[in-house]
Amino acid sequence: ILTYTNQGHTMRTRDSGDCTVNTMNDDSCLSASTLGSSSVTTQLIDPLSRKLCVVRKQQDMKKRVIWGIEVPEELHWKGWELGKETTRTLILKNLSLKTQKLKYRPPKTKFFFTMIPQPIFLSPGIALTLPIVFRPLEAKEYTDQLWFEKEEGVFCVALKASLPCYKLVCPPSLQLPMCAIGDTVETWFCLSNVGDLPTFFTWEVPVPFQILPTTGLLEPGLGCKIKVTFEPLIAVIHEVEALCWYGKSGKQKNSIHIQAAAKCAQLLVSIRHKQLEDQDPEGFQKVIHFGYVSVGCVAERQIRLYNPSAVNAPFKIEMAEDMLAKDQSFSCPTSQGIVPPGEKKCVSLFFHPKTLDSKAIDYFSIVPSGCATQTLLQVVGFCRGPDIALQHCCVNFNWVKLGEHPEQTLWIENRSNCPAHFQFDIDCQDSVFSIRPAFGTLAGKTRMTLHCAYQPTHPIICFRRVACLIHHQDPLFLDLIGTCHSESTKPAILRPQHLTWYRTHLARGLTLYPPDILAAMLKEKKLERDENGALMLPIESLPMQDLEDLTAQTYPNIPPMMEYFFDGTRDLAIFPPAVSLEPIDVDFGACPGPEAPNPVPLCLRNYTKGKITVVWTHRSDCPFWVTPVTSDVPPLKSVALRLHFQPPSPNCLYAVELEAFAIYKVLQCYSNIEEDCTVVPSWCLKVRARGHSYYPSLEHHIPQYSLDAPQTFPAVSSGKPSYRSLFLVNKGSMMLTFSLAPNSSPDITLKPSSGLIAPGAHQIFLISTYPKGTSWKQHVFYLKFNFYPQYLKEVSIQSREEPLELKLDTCKSIFFKPTWVGCSSTSNFTFHNPSRLPLEFEWRVSQQHQKMLAVRPSKGIIHPNENLTLTWIFSPLEEIKYLFRVGIWVWEARQPQKTKPQPTVHYRIRLVGMGVTGCLSAKPKDLDFGNVLVNSQEVKSLVLLNDGNCTLYYRLVLEQHRPKGLNNDSCALEFDHSEGTMPPHSQDTIYLTACPKIRSKYSWTISYCLLNQRVTPPDSPDCKTQELCHVSLAAVYPLLSVLDISSMGSAEGLTRKHLWHLFSLDTLNSYLARDPTITELTYKVPTRHSVSHTPPIFTPLKLDFNFGAAPHNAPPSVVLLILKNRGLVPLDWSFLFPSDQQLDMDVWTEQADLNSTELHQMRAEDNCLFSINPKTGSLTPGQEQMVEFKYRHLFVGTDRLSVLFKVSHGREILLHFIGVTVRLEQKYVHFTSTIHQFIPVPIGETLPPRQIYELYNGGSVPVTYEVQVSVLSQVQEKNFDHPIFCCLNPKGEIQPGTTTRILWIFSPIEAKTYTVEVPIHIIGWNSAVICFQGVGYDPYIMGDTAPFHSISDSSSTYSRLMVPGQNVFLSQSHISLGNIPVQSKCSRLLFLNNVSKNETIVFTWQPTPLDFGEVTVSPMEGQVPPEEGAPILVTLKASVHASFYSIDLVCKVYQQELMQQYHKDLREWNEEKARQEVEFTITDLKVKRRAHCAAHEPPKKYKTLPPITNQPPLGRPATWNLKIGKEETWPCPQPPVPGLLCLGLTARAHAIDYYLANFFSEFPCHFLHRELPKKKSFKEESKAFEEEPPDTEGPVSRQKKQLLVDCLTAIIRGLLEDKNFHDAVDQSLVEQVPYFCQFWNEQSARFLAQKSSLFLVPILSLPSSFEVGKSKEPEEDLYGKMAAGQEDGEEEEEEEEEAEEEEEAEEEEEEMEELSKEEEDVDKEPKTTWSGMKATDTSQQSLQWQWQQDLKAIIKEETENDEKEAIGRLPAFANLQEAILENMIQNILVEASRGEVVLTSRPRIIALPPVSMNRADTLLQMSQGEVLCSGIQHPDCLLVSASSPSYMTA
Repeated sequence: ILTYTNQGHTMRTRDSGDCTVNTMNDDSCLSASTLGSSSVTTQLIDPLSRKLCVVRKQQDMKKRVIWGIEVPEELHWKGWELGKETTRTLILKNLSLKTQKLKYRPPKTKFFFTMIPQPIFLSPGIALTLPIVFRPLEAKEYTDQLWFEKEEGVFCVALKASLPCYKLVCPPSLQLPMCAIGDTVETWFCLSNVGDLPTFFTWEVPVPFQILPTTGLLEPGLGCKIKVTFEPLIAVIHEVEALCWYGKSGKQKNSIHIQAAAKCAQLLVSIRHKQLEDQDPEGFQKVIHFGYVSVGCVAERQIRLYNPSAVNAPFKIEMAEDMLAKDQSFSCPTSQGIVPPGEKKCVSLFFHPKTLDSKAIDYFSIVPSGCATQTLLQVVGFCRGPDIALQHCCVNFNWVKLGEHPEQTLWIENRSNCPAHFQFDIDCQDSVFSIRPAFGTLAGKTRMTLHCAYQPTHPIICFRRVACLIHHQDPLFLDLIGTCHSESTKPAILRPQHLTWYRTHLARGLTLYPPDILAAMLKEKKLERDENGALMLPIESLPMQDLEDLTAQTYPNIPPMMEYFFDGTRDLAIFPPAVSLEPIDVDFGACPGPEAPNPVPLCLRNYTKGKITVVWTHRSDCPFWVTPVTSDVPPLKSVALRLHFQPPSPNCLYAVELEAFAIYKVLQCYSNIEEDCTVVPSWCLKVRARGHSYYPSLEHHIPQYSLDAPQTFPAVSSGKPSYRSLFLVNKGSMMLTFSLAPNSSPDITLKPSSGLIAPGAHQIFLISTYPKGTSWKQHVFYLKFNFYPQYLKEVSIQSREEPLELKLDTCKSIFFKPTWVGCSSTSNFTFHNPSRLPLEFEWRVSQQHQKMLAVRPSKGIIHPNENLTLTWIFSPLEEIKYLFRVGIWVWEARQPQKTKPQPTVHYRIRLVGMGVTGCLSAKPKDLDFGNVLVNSQEVKSLVLLNDGNCTLYYRLVLEQHRPKGLNNDSCALEFDHSEGTMPPHSQDTIYLTACPKIRSKYSWTISYCLLNQRVTPPDSPDCKTQELCHVSLAAVYPLLSVLDISSMGSAEGLTRKHLWHLFSLDTLNSYLARDPTITELTYKVPTRHSVSHTPPIFTPLKLDFNFGAAPHNAPPSVVLLILKNRGLVPLDWSFLFPSDQQLDMDVWTEQADLNSTELHQMRAEDNCLFSINPKTGSLTPGQEQMVEFKYRHLFVGTDRLSVLFKVSHGREILLHFIGVTVRLEQKYVHFTSTIHQFIPVPIGETLPPRQIYELYNGGSVPVTYEVQVSVLSQVQEKNFDHPIFCCLNPKGEIQPGTTTRILWIFSPIEAKTYTVEVPIHIIGWNSAVICFQGVGYDPYIMGDTAPFHSISDSSSTYSRLMVPGQNVFLSQSHISLGNIPVQSKCSRLLFLNNVSKNETIVFTWQPTPLDFGEVTVSPMEGQVPPEEGAPILVTLKASVHASFYSIDLVCKVYQQELMQQYHKDLREWNEEKARQEVEFTITDLKVKRRAHCAAHEPPKKYKTLPPITNQPPLGRPATWNLKIGKEETWPCPQPPVPGLLCLGLTARAHAIDYYLANFFSEFPCHFLHRELPKKKSFKEESKAFEEEPPDTEGPVSRQKKQLLVDCLTAIIRGLLEDKNFHDAVDQSLVEQVPYFCQFWNEQSARFLAQKSSLFLVPILSLPSSFEVGKSKEPEEDLYGKMAAGQEDGEEEEEEEEEAEEEEEAEEEEEEMEELSKEEEDVDKEPKTTWSGMKATDTSQQSLQWQWQQDLKAIIKEETENDEKEAIGRLPAFANLQEAILENMIQNILVEASRGEVVLTSRPRIIALPPVSMNRADTLLQMSQGEVLCSGIQHPDCLLVSASSPSYMTA
């Protein structure tokens, strides 16, 4: 039903019955739903069944409610006239519950007016009518408004007057239901004329839509129902615009958007009540077997049609039209129909067979509408007719005396289930033989008794062969024989043997001779007797051509139909008759009387060689008789007889069959018979006579009958007769006569052709014809009933000669697809039998082609109307093209054997095939499973490709290549199928399943061999394998490891190294790296498997997780572990508590007695002493996950819990969780183990490293430890008084929750293991004896295998341990400096990253004092904006002692917002504290008065804050609390809880000599930091120490340090470039000095210069490899050595800086050369003067002078070089240069981390513009004492270690 979706479009009924359609809303849409019929009809909601809508009233208007008043939206005037006033009323109604007051203003225009405005008062429920008059003056549209005023506001009513117009309205859109292709849906909508004028309309709509009516006329105010029909042809969504043209000249238009969806309907056909013989494959031809059905019956089978689609599914059921419609045995009354969506429909098929003993086949096609495919349905049925049999085929009455009436019985039986109608063709009243009953009906499987009587009228031999006619069955024959003797006449007695001999003699032509002649011939030897006693001609008397037919001279097996029709009474006979009678059918017609009609003459002829006697059977009351009754006929003569008719009664019908017996005269006396075999039975002659006694003026009585007549003759081949049976039943109460009309078709034969049927009896007719031609021929005959011309029944039967014909498919050509040589291909060939005969066929293939071509089946029977599909098999032998021609021979089936050859037809077809070769390929060629878990399955697909043109049959062969030493693992790789078929140009997917059993690398080679039908064994040499692809996989176990560990809570004081050993992480990682055992894989995944409180453990691996110790009720000890999947496959891990492994059992099944271990375990689990979060997880390869372990200190003592750590498909490790809880105020030092192993130390080392032993105070009070060093002296005495073990701080104090390092020196002198047991006393607590062990080794003997300790411990240096919820992390949680020389300075640059989106964090590094060396972090504090990072520089300055460094740096992280709030609260708290310190309060002890006064106290503007107290209140008497209220305290604000970030730093410092001996190549990468020497004397130092206040100024800020560096750099650089400074230095060397300098000469100057340079050499000696003899090299070489000492990975900026320094050095040399030239010029002047005064000097003196000048220049240059080298060796200059380079490289790395510089990019000639960022914020200002680091080691952390080489080398 169509409904509008918007309220603006509603069809409603007013009280007056008017129908209004509101079309104000243009957005409405029309929708429809599908009904259950094929033509879906949908209509609008309309209570009227009329076509037109009635007139609308103008008074109908839309109303609205405004502030409780109902008022129309507008008043509309239509049909007005000029100059006339038209009044409409405006009704205001108060719908509220209070009185409404309102005013109104009259319309503005003069065309609308109303009453004078006045206030209106409306009571609740009262309506007011306000008349409004409209008076138009022009023919136009008028609009105005009438305004109303209320307290709430104003509103208006629109006034409108419009001219008459054309206007049609219809819904803007129309949605039709879904429709199937080929189906039709329709819907209705209303087209309304809302205008003022009548108009014609015309619709235009594209296909597949149709609108009816397309044209029409609509009067104003009327509507018309429009029908829209949708009949789609394609399955798409149809959207069209339908246009409606109307108005004057049809120029106005309305449109409606029509939308409908078309879909393809689907029908699923299935067989209902399926039987075993039925075939119901999916998507193929379906076969329904009806089974055996009786002729004349109807069988029913049903098919089910299911519609899974969402639309109706129309369908048609078509039947093959090859056969004649009248001869079809199958029918379907449902030729078409519709299946609703989602429903099922059953269709009946009927089988009503008509042809006996035949197999009927037909085909039905279920054709859905549209594009759906049709379903072919084959129906098969077998026709079963009646099967009647007689007990005996002969009834012998022997001989009887005349006047006797013997009687015998026999039964007739119906062996079939089909009911049978039978009738004996004998007139029992006018015959000597009678059968009772002579007709009847036998039900299936029943038997009836027949009574046969013999009533002879003359002494004669009687023999009559009676036909039993059966409807739908061939007739049966019953032989009745009897001999009658009288006193005078005694004929020979006839026996059944005589009948047998007679039939044999009949076949041999001896029956025409009387017995006496036969006896004489037998005596004369002209005849002989055969083995059966029958007579025969002698063999020697037979001609030669008859010898071959000698065996055929027996009575043939004559078909019953042929025997019945060819009985000698017609022109055609099987054997020539001995006696004939004409006519055999006499019609007397009307004989009303009273005189008798003229007799009809009969002619009886004797064709025998003997004299015969003819005796007629005559009944006394019979109206018909023959005269004479007895007559003798000579041989080969004839006699005339007369047939008389005398009707005894008028107006009656008469019809009889008269019989006569003819016999040889000699047989009338038995004594005449000499040979018994010559006895011949009598011949029975019959004549049918009929007539009636009706007067011509009388109408014969109307026959009442039913006739079952066939429409077609059965199928026969050419030249053969066809027979049918008819069944006529007299349903009236009077006699019924019938006769064949003379105008019947002459080519048919009907027997009996006339007769009489008693009331209720039936008559069976047999009809035969000889079909001629293959076209259908119509046979028409007429049956006349009751001798009345008008009582004619026309019967039409068709016949044809069935041709031997087949319809061959594929135009008699078959093409095989290209076939691989050695294989076979098939091709189907279908042919059809269009005839109604079953045909037998045989394919004949020549002998030479039988190896290459075969057909299945090669022979068989194809039934009528059957489609038979054969399979041709082509097997090529060579790679060539084959062409075959094969014939099929066809003949009629079911022919009896030993018959003459049947006609055959044959057809030839052409077969074309080609033999080719082919091969397979695989994709991919190399299939890698990757990493597969051991004992798990992995499936991969391998695609096989056949790019050839032929189908290939293949077998896959797997060859496994395995590493040596592994057993054969046959099931490691399996195929889902190893054999298959590949069509040409196709691919097949083989699924390989890998299941490795051991951890190893597997590889296989997959090959294939093509299967040949001629090669049976797969290992035959002809079955060659070809390589297809390689398969590999790596069988692995899951590999999990622990990267890092950190502590929180009460375990915060444990160092990382100590915590690493407490949790045995090295052992755990080693366990996890091994393969699991078989027992560990008992349960591959975590599962519950035990009913015990202590589940069994399947792993031998056990270790401890020690949480340390903490006081009672202290915060939980929290340990964070980072797990990483280092393997190659994903893994699942799980920590299983005992309860996680225990099965859930009922309470009553649990044991009541628990041991102490189980009770302790249950206490730990029930109180959640140990917890893990998360307990399970999954990790992909390379993924990390943090796990939190927590131990709660709830019970004093030691808690233990066994937890199973399970890696799925991997290891199982039993973890013993151990935690200690200490009582408050109790001392406790946590000793992890009683054995401590020192790092191995080489023997002979002069400065062995310092090693650390840690003690942790797990109690709540400080403890003092003391190492008993006396036992160390004993070891020293045993080792030649050498201190093997030395404790540097044997006594100290440990604060609660902290770790103290005890420094040891292990100095072995022999390559062996030293052991000492040292007691460690805890003052006031217990003592522990720790066994310290150390190993000394000879480095010269061990060589490269010496165990040099690598500081990079088991944990990763790049792990990020982040607490859940933490937004800040360090780019590196651990720094390993490795091996470093003493006094070196190493730095690392890392970043503190803030991943928060909107939170700024503040960080502060806690200072970490060291016993030796110094660690600094720069900056110590700062802030990091959101999503940014801050660079952090960590610097280690090693001490002068060789030692181990293991430092944990802690960074506290706060949120800036919380810190600002904390500082604000703290400032307010301090201000309040200062205020309260200067204020006091007078306490009044009178509580009541104080309370009373307080009640009248004026309110204060500010409330006094509570006092600030840091100490607990003093104890007061309890009575004070009753009078004095408790004083509120304002606690001091506490800083927010910080987030802790731990940074581990490890290193090992070696002595310089040892480092150079073992790490020589790494020494240039380190900078040796030298402290500047103190120049002050001891007294000055002590005085300055006394005067200087201790630590007043505090540390120097970074800005001050950087300013000092910059200033000194500028000053020194300026001094080096200042010429005046250089001159002043030179002048100072030659200025006047005291008297002892008068002894100055060149050698002494050189000596002094060398001596002064020696004072600049550092105190500490350097190795000889770094000493250079004399500083002869120029300054450029010095800088070159510096550059060469650095790493290869220096940046471009460093090279530029060196280039600039070289340029400056060159400039300085040039300036020195200019200065020397100027000095030479100055010196030349006095020399020139001297030479002028003494012109007589020789040239030798001038040469000496030149040498002196050269010497001065050389000395000056060497002096300058020495000074420069001395300055470069100064510690201050080296520190300055290192700080400058460090600052420069650090800035570059910071810029690179922020993306401003790309270090890996190629150098550019043109520099890019700078990034718009504040470089002042990005460049990090460094202090002078910080170190430059070398390179980048990780993308998350810019490491600047291994700085420039030491500049302190000489």
